[in-house]
Amino acid sequence: MMSNFNPISPTKFKRYRKKFNHFVESSAKNFRENTTKTKKVLLIGAAVLSLSMPVGYYIHANALNEARNHLIQAEEALNQNKQGYVSKETTEAISRETADTAKIKEIWLHPQKIEKEAQALEALSKKAATESQSIEELLQQAQTLSTDKNISPTDKKLLESYQKQANSYQNFSDYKSKFEEEMFLVEAHNSRTEALNLAEETLKDKDLPKENRNELDKLVKSTKAAKKSDAIKDLANELTEKVSTAKLRIQEVKEACALKNAKDKAQENISTAEKLQASVYTEATDKTELQKLVKAVNQAKTSKAVEKANSDLATYLTGAKQRESKAAEQAAQKAEAKRQAEEKAAQEAARKAQNEINSANSAPVTSGGWTTAAPGMVFYRSNSNKYYRMVKKPGNYTYMTIGEAQGLNATPGHSNGSAKN
Repeated sequence: MMSNFNPISPTKFKRYRKKFNHFVESSAKNFRENTTKTKKVLLIGAAVLSLSMPVGYYIHANALNEARNHLIQAEEALNQNKQGYVSKETTEAISRETADTAKIKEIWLHPQKIEKEAQALEALSKKAATESQSIEELLQQAQTLSTDKNISPTDKKLLESYQKQANSYQNFSDYKSKFEEEMFLVEAHNSRTEALNLAEETLKDKDLPKENRNELDKLVKSTKAAKKSDAIKDLANELTEKVSTAKLRIQEVKEACALKNAKDKAQENISTAEKLQASVYTEATDKTELQKLVKAVNQAKTSKAVEKANSDLATYLTGAKQRESKAAEQAAQKAEAKRQAEEKAAQEAARKAQNEINSANSAPVTSGGWTTAAPGMVFYRSNSNKYYRMVKKPGNYTYMTIGEAQGLNATPGHSNGSAKN
C-alpha cells in the first residue's frame, strides 16, 4: 500500500525558497568584488543545484503519488468488471497482469512503471466490461426468444445450452458469433412457425378466393422446406405479407356478401315504402320523406351503411303506416256513412212509393149506406180499442191496416147497427 508516502509540503518549499533568496543577496556583493568570473559561475551553479534538489523531490513525490492512486483506481475497477460474463482468455490475462501489479506495488518507486501498469489494468478492465455487457445483452435476447410462444422444444434447449456457457466460455469473439448465429436461426424458426400458423388459419376460411389460396399453398411448401436462416426469414416475411393480402381479400368477399344480405333484408321495407307512396291515403310529406329514405338505402355502399339507412326507413315507416291507416279508416267511415245515408234515402223513397201504391189499392168502398174496408184494412175505434170491417160513419174511425190495429192491442168489435165485422 502507498498510504505511508508523504510528499514535501508547500510550507517547507517556501522556506527553502526564502533561504535561497537570502543567500543570493548576501553573496552578491562578495561575488562582484572578490570572485573571478570562473568562480562566480561555479558558485552560482552550486547554489542553484542546492535549491533544485528539494524542488525536484517535491515534483517527483507528487507524480509518484498520482501514479499510485491511478493504479489503485484501475485495480478496483478491474476487480469489479471481471466479476461479469468475462471469457476465460481475458480472465487468465487479468490474472497474469495482476501478478505483475503485485510485483510493482512491492517497489512503489517508479512513477512511469506504475502509470504503465495502471493503463494495462484499465485496458483489461475495459475489455472485461465490453465482454460482460455484450454477453448480458445476448442473454437478454435469448431469454426473450425462449419465452416466444412459437419456439420449439429443440430450439429452447439449444438456447439454454448457450446461456449456461455464459459463465465459462473460452474465447469472446468465437462464443459471441456462434451465440448470435444460433439466436438468428431460432428467431427465423419462430418467425416461420408464426407465419405458418397464420397461413393455416387463413386457409381454413371458406371466403378465401381461389387464386389467393393457391398462392398461399405454394408459399407454405417453400417456407417449410427452407433450411438456412436467411432463406427462412425471407420466406416467412413474404408469407406473412401474402397472408395480410389474403385477409384483405377475405374481408372484401365477406363485405360483399354482407352488403347483399343487408340489401335483401331492406327490400321488404322498400316494398312497404313503395306501397305507401302509391296509396292515396298517404300524406304528401310522408311520400317525400319515404322517397328520400329509400334512395339512401339503395345508394349505400357498405353493409353497415345499408343497415343504418334501413333502420332509419323502418323507424319512419312505423309512423307513416299509422297515419296512412288512420286516413284510410276515416275515408272508409265517411264512405260507409254516405252509403248508409243513400240506402236510407232509397228505402224511404221506396216506402213512400209503396205507400202510394198501397193507398191506391186499399181505399174503402161505400155501398148501401155501409163503407167496407179494403182487404187487410180495418176501421179502428180508439175509445173502445176495437176495429171493424164495415161502418156507417167512417169519419168516426181511423182507417189502418189490420196489423197496425193489432199492434195497438185492438180486438175485433161485436157487430151492431153502426159497425160490424
